Amino acid sequence: MSKIMTENLISNQDRDFEVLKCQILKDKGFDCNQYRDTYIKRRLTIRLRANNLYSYRDYAKLLNSDPMEYNELMTAFTITVSEFFRDASVFDYFRKNVIPSLIQDKRRKKQKIIRIWSAGCASGEETYSIAISMYDFLGATPENFIISVHGTDIDGASLVKAKKGEYTFEEVKNVRADSLSQYFVFDQGKYRVRDKIKGLVKFEKHDLISGKPLAHFDVIFCRNVSIYFSRAMHERLHMEFCNALNTDGFFVLGKTEMLYGAARKLFKPVNAKEGIYQKFKQTSIHPHPI
Repeated sequence: MSKIMTENLISNQDRDFEVLKCQILKDKGFDCNQYRDTYIKRRLTIRLRANNLYSYRDYAKLLNSDPMEYNELMTAFTITVSEFFRDASVFDYFRKNVIPSLIQDKRRKKQKIIRIWSAGCASGEETYSIAISMYDFLGATPENFIISVHGTDIDGASLVKAKKGEYTFEEVKNVRADSLSQYFVFDQGKYRVRDKIKGLVKFEKHDLISGKPLAHFDVIFCRNVSIYFSRAMHERLHMEFCNALNTDGFFVLGKTEMLYGAARKLFKPVNAKEGIYQKFKQTSIHPHPI
């Protein structure tokens, strides 16, 4: 194949890729441009192979003729990997340092409500891990504190599982034996989260990119979710998370992630190694509580 033919083929593929992204946005409201092209192409490749197709143009035709394929594509785009107490050192620091600091601040301000957001919660493991950590610290009589842990995700199927709160033995492997017996009930081969933990948790569908801004949180976990986003989207999201936090609130990123844009000046590192930061300046927010 000549150099000119190769260049034309690449040019055509790039054009077809852009056309396909526009089609997906028009049909499903999913903006591929907010993600890295390498990530979108990897996910599209999965669906092309599954359908024995070799070009973005052919896949666009398939989406037009078989709209149900969009369900498979949206599933491929969605990040659903989660574990209980993923990155044990992060949760260890959260229990030993962040929670005590948060409770002390609430007592000083004479406030009783504690709101935590688990963004991109997938099937709920992280959200329940946060709730268990809070319950562990405060005990059965939490001094009248009202604890609310909000798990949000774009994937409806993952949220169904999260709300059900039932997990296999493999899925609870990171839960300590004492916590497993205290916070789960073994029933019909599954470990079901006890009601005392479920009562602290609420799950809701929410798109980080196009969803309404949220606010009034004391802690936000968003770990290993935005690594697939573009630099511009990183900057926007980190600023929105900053706006969603109360002053002195904590922001927990993935251990390999970093802050971007204007938000870098509004957070101070609490434990950068574990991806934990604290908001230290007041910024204007537009309150839209869940």
